[in-house]
This record gives sequence, structure tokens and C-alpha cells, in this order.
Amino acid sequence: MKRTSLSLSIALLCLVASACQKDVIPDRLEGRVDRDLRYSDIKNNPETYRGKLMLAGGKVLSAKRRQGGTLIEVLQIPLSEDLIPTGRDTESKGRFVIIDRNNDQVSDPAVFEDEKKRVTVVGEVLGMTTVQIDDVQQQVPQLAVKHLTVWDWDRMNSGYRPYGGYGYPYVWGYRGYYGYPYYW
Repeated sequence: MKRTSLSLSIALLCLVASACQKDVIPDRLEGRVDRDLRYSDIKNNPETYRGKLMLAGGKVLSAKRRQGGTLIEVLQIPLSEDLIPTGRDTESKGRFVIIDRNNDQVSDPAVFEDEKKRVTVVGEVLGMTTVQIDDVQQQVPQLAVKHLTVWDWDRMNSGYRPYGGYGYPYVWGYRGYYGYPYYW
């Protein structure tokens, strides 16, 4: 009886984890994302990977609306198996910038005002861009947003347990105006 219960619990957790990954990578992008491409790869040799789709995540440092779209500066944080930024800021390899160039539905910087917002992005590698960090300018990777998931970090760490108490954190993807999925 205990073995059946354990097997059922494991199967349910796998189902929940795969459902979460499905939200992070929409069906229309699933086969196009290079899951082996890492932040360090594009940071060291961005031209080699220009045009490829990758997964990246981290903590939002700033978001600014500009004429060409919304620029979001992110402190890179490794992703868990569920494609959620781990929360271990000390494991960061640096920063990156994601740009939302969609002129019809540009992301509002207010979505990222909470300093604890974490994101997972499916982005197209554009190359490098320059950011100002204190008094120093630094070259960082730049990605064009294809899909963005915004994680509610406070709620994930509050102990709230949906799905009948099976211990999986509550997350939400930014759904845009009127609740429609926020795709680029």
C-alpha cells in the first residue's frame, strides 16, 4: 500500500513539473529551444549563437520602456529542473538584457517593480549590449523575448501549497491585458 502511494505521489509530482515546463515553453516554441545552450556559452561567444533560442532566468534588476521596446536587465540565476530560477543569487555568472520589441503589447515596467521578481525567458540570442553597472560599462548578452514567465517569488516562498498540498510552489506567468497569454 505504501509503495503504491509513493508511486502515485511521484507520478503526480512529475505531472505537475511537466505542466509547469509547458507553461514556460509554449508549444509553438518547444522544438526550437536549444536546451543545451547556457549563459556562459553566449557570454563567451555570442556571435556563434546569434539567432538561436535559449532558456535563461534570473532576478529582474530594472525595466525601462524605450522607443524600441522595453529593456529588462536581469541578474542571471541558474534554472532548476522545473525551469524556475533557483534563488541562489551567489551562483550568478553575470547579467543579461532582454528586450521586448513587440509594438502592439509592450510589457509595462510596473510588472517588474517588486525587487523579488524572478523571470524565465525563452529568448533569441541577439549578441551583446552595454549596460552601466555603477561607474563601469560592461558588455552583457542580449536576448529578444519570445516568451516570458514572471514568477511571484514571495508567494512561492510563503509555504502556499496548491494541487491538494503536494508541495509544489505557486507560480504564475504574466498573462497580459485581459488575462491572455503574454507571448512575443
